[in-house]
Formats: sequence, structure tokens, C-alpha cells
Amino acid sequence: MVKRAEIVEKLKASLSPDRFDHSLRVEKIACLLARKNGVSTQKAGLAGLLHDYARKFSGPDLLRQARRLKCAIDPISKFEPKLFHAELSALLAEKEFGIKSRAVLAAIRKHTLGSPAMTTLEKIVYLADHIEEGRDFRGVKKIRRLAFKDLDRAILESATAKLNYLLENRLPIHPGTILARNYYLLKEKRK
Repeated sequence: MVKRAEIVEKLKASLSPDRFDHSLRVEKIACLLARKNGVSTQKAGLAGLLHDYARKFSGPDLLRQARRLKCAIDPISKFEPKLFHAELSALLAEKEFGIKSRAVLAAIRKHTLGSPAMTTLEKIVYLADHIEEGRDFRGVKKIRRLAFKDLDRAILESATAKLNYLLENRLPIHPGTILARNYYLLKEKRK
């Protein structure tokens, strides 16, 4: 596996400055959440650092890469190719950086849409991407506080904020986002 310094160097050369800084901030918050939740900070940091690696590609290039790598192409992702970046980032993390940890690759893969019954590491990377210090949207402060108290409630709030954004902007909603939100909503209702 490649050392962190080499990963950082390659990310800096591949990503826009804003995306690179975002990746460093996601790594930082993922490590803090991992420490709080008894998860490997090495795995959380690695997943946080590499979660957006495929964002080096433009939308059309993401779609081309998804086709080339035989990713499932649904109508929503075809309309919004940046949704492929999570899957492609995981594939590239394995291929280009030698990441073998299934847990790290799954956390990268699920960081955008989430999924029902995520592992603690997957929850951490999903939330770290949404709440890192550079994010500024209505409700982010509440989600940040919740993330350090109750990962599941924070995911529910995060997914709800994403849905509200998509609805307000008349954008299509990927079924994966709805499945994740419903899972955590029903889990909350059963408490």
C-alpha cells in the first residue's frame, strides 16, 4: 500500500485545489469521528482522503469511465454522472493505491448515497463528507453536533437535508438516498 505522503502528493496533482482541500478536511473529521466511535483512524483517514479521487474527471469522463469499468448505469446517474465518482474512487483506490481493505473501499463507495445498515466506518465517511468544515448549508451545524453524539440521527438529518436540497432545486433523487434515509428514519422510530 502507498504511504499517506504519496497519496497526498498524487491527490494534489490530480484534483482541483478546492477538491484537494475538501479531501484533507474530510480526512480530518473522519479521524475525529473514528476516535470518538472506536474505529481505526487509519482506515477512516484513508477512506476520507481518497473518497473523491475520481472527481478528477469531468461529468462526461465519469460516465465514460463508468462504462469502461462496467459499472451499473441507472437513469439518475446517467443524468448526473458525478454520482459515479464514489464507485470509481473506490475502484481507483484499489487499482492505483493498492488499497485492499474491503472496509475502506466500501466506505468510499457509500459516501455519497449512503445505504441501509452501514458499518460504523461507512457512517463516519458518509458524514465526514457532508459536515467537514468547508460545508455551509442550512442545518449543517446541527448535523455536526449530532455526528459526535449519534451517528444514526446525524445520517437521518444529513439525508433529509440532501433530499430537501434536491427537491428545492427540482433535481432527480437517486433511490439509494431514499433507501438510506428511510432505513435510518425507521430505525429512529423504533427506538
